[in-house]
Amino acid sequence: MELRDISRRAGIAAGVVTVLALAAPYAVVSGGEYATQLAGYYASGPLGAAGVALFALLGVVVIASVERGNLDPGTLAGVAVMLGIATTLSAALWATAIEPTTMFADHRWLEWHARAVVALSVPLPASAAVYARELLA
Repeated sequence: MELRDISRRAGIAAGVVTVLALAAPYAVVSGGEYATQLAGYYASGPLGAAGVALFALLGVVVIASVERGNLDPGTLAGVAVMLGIATTLSAALWATAIEPTTMFADHRWLEWHARAVVALSVPLPASAAVYARELLA
């Protein structure tokens, strides 16, 4: 496989993994007493977790559609890079805006969840940049 195909697949995988990691507390944290705390957790920051998920999924769609030939591949590759950067920046803003609640006492792994989402989002702009470089070279 060539680097162009590998970076494209890595970008798609990074976006999907970011969204799956972002949704993990919904699957693990249960109980009605945590509903409002979980809603506040996801709504933290200027865009919240929904903004992170939107940018990540949109980035996946753009990276996956570059090879289809419907639009200029160079333009779509640039858009993919910008969406990857937006994903990581919005994830970082979300992670820094979260305030610990009593939910964190019962689910200690939530202290690291937001940072893990940020770390998992970093390969998205990196692989999109490598893909754009290989596409335009």
